[in-house]
Amino acid sequence: MNNRSRIKRQSILGLPVIDGSTGKRLGVVKDLYVNGQSAKLDGFYVTDKGWGNKTIGIPFDDVTIGNDAIIAEGNLSAVSRHSELNRGELEKLLGKKVVREDGLELGYISDIILDPLTGRIDGLELSESVIGDLMSGRRILPYEPHEYTNGDILVISMEQAERIISSNRGIKNIFFSKLE
Repeated sequence: MNNRSRIKRQSILGLPVIDGSTGKRLGVVKDLYVNGQSAKLDGFYVTDKGWGNKTIGIPFDDVTIGNDAIIAEGNLSAVSRHSELNRGELEKLLGKKVVREDGLELGYISDIILDPLTGRIDGLELSESVIGDLMSGRRILPYEPHEYTNGDILVISMEQAERIISSNRGIKNIFFSKLE
C-alpha cells in the first residue's frame, strides 16, 4: 500500500465542495457514504451551513478530491438528497478495539484510509494510544469487508494481523534508524 496516494477520512471532513463549472461553493463535507461490502466510497454528504442547514449527496464519480477542496463536476442539478442508509457502515468501526484471534490487543480503529482517485477503501488506521502512537507510530490494517460491525470489538485472524503495516514511524523508530 503506497501511503503517498492515500487520504484519511478525517482529512476529507470539513473540506469545501466547489462547483467546478460555476466556482460556487456548495458547502462542506459533513460525512462520507460508502459501500462497505464493495469497499468503495460512493459519495459525500455536503452541508451548506446556511439557513435550514440542508444536506445533499454528491456521488464520488462526479468529484475530484484535492488537498484543500473537492471540485464537483457533472450534472449538479441532479444532485440528490441521499438517504443516510449507507452512512455509518464503516463509521461503526471507528473507535472499535481490534483484537487478534489469540486475544492479543492490537489497538483501536482511529480512521479509514481511502484512495482519492478510485474511492477504494484501502485500510483501517490502528492506534495504540497517544503515547504509543508517538513512540511507535500508527499502523494500517488492510481493509476487508467486515460483517460483524455491531459488536464492541473487531476480532481479526492471525493472517490479517500479519498484513498490518506501519503508516508512520514514530519517535522510537526514527531514533533507532539513525543509529544503524
